Amino acid sequence: MTDKQQQQGVLKPAIYLTFAIAMGWVVSFWPARALSGQDGVWWMSIAAICCLVPGWIVVFLATLDIFPNDLGAMLVQMSVRLAVVGGAFVVVKRRHPEFGPGDFAGWLVGFYLLALFVEVWLLRKQTSTQSSRASIGKGE
Repeated sequence: MTDKQQQQGVLKPAIYLTFAIAMGWVVSFWPARALSGQDGVWWMSIAAICCLVPGWIVVFLATLDIFPNDLGAMLVQMSVRLAVVGGAFVVVKRRHPEFGPGDFAGWLVGFYLLALFVEVWLLRKQTSTQSSRASIGKGE
């Protein structure tokens, strides 16, 4: 795979993921504002970013052929996702123990599930495309 193909292989899924998180943010804007005002929008936005960044990393890791098998890739991707999101939750919870589920953790869980759904969809799509290219290359 050339560098240009690898960049396109990373860029397109990253754009899809960013678009999905942005749409989730738009849908969540008014509920966040209604629940907690401008602070609710701020913390909902932080939760969205905390789920988007590891999603980009996971999409990038999926394009690399550095893992011996799919299980190893899945474990590393899951670890990245959980470490960033879990770390963000712990930091916010320690600094703001008064926060309830609607203030940050609820948004974090919602965006985590959205990002996970989109990432799995993108990775399955990428895997099926790669396997179909491999079968065409073998002449099957």
